[in-house]
Amino acid sequence: MLLLDIGNSRIKAARAGSGGIEAVSAIAHAGDPAVALQQLPPEKPQHIAVANVTGAAHEQQIGAALQARYGIAPAFARTQASCGGLRLAYAQPERLGVDRWLMMLALWREAAGPFGVAGAGTALTYDAVDATGQHLGGFIAAGLGTHLQAVLGATRFGTGDLGQQYSDGLGQDTEACVRQGAFLACLGALEHAARRHPAARQVISGGDGPLLQPWLPAWSARPQLVLEGLLAWTRMNSPGG
Repeated sequence: MLLLDIGNSRIKAARAGSGGIEAVSAIAHAGDPAVALQQLPPEKPQHIAVANVTGAAHEQQIGAALQARYGIAPAFARTQASCGGLRLAYAQPERLGVDRWLMMLALWREAAGPFGVAGAGTALTYDAVDATGQHLGGFIAAGLGTHLQAVLGATRFGTGDLGQQYSDGLGQDTEACVRQGAFLACLGALEHAARRHPAARQVISGGDGPLLQPWLPAWSARPQLVLEGLLAWTRMNSPGG
């Protein structure tokens, strides 16, 4: 089985078997995921499941590209109001990103109980679920890189060398101050959300998860959580699942 997590800037691809996710690779797509799919290995899978957040227009192109490459029509995961005991707070469930939904589904299917889950990528998202499987809501904020770009784009600061040196302290030059402002804004949002749900386990995923998680000691890192949720959704919808 081939699992594809198509985000705003890159594609994460994984092969999965009876033992779960076996191998994961990442491909930058520069806004054109259908073209980037040509970099996937040529071996034909038995099934293809896709989580896509790049929109309906891209979805059609992605489906056509996978059909042409492998001769298989992919199954696209859709956010559902209720699935396996997980119930969304949204009045319009289709407006909740499928990546957020799959992260919640993965954790709920793994172990019933309250949790909070963050996705740290282009956007920083957080969702809370109670012990009954009821989604309590969440937030969407600028991700680390997006925050940096927004400040630099709205000021006369030069880009300098922003690097990826973060700490919980203060910067001592302009670049470090911009970097630390973005970093502390993300940390603060997550810490505030976690304080609102002290009994819940807290999990972080996404490309910037490894940068943030060391400063969130009570949180666990699950970098492939969208793919884990996609695999769970696929198995739930397969015969005998």
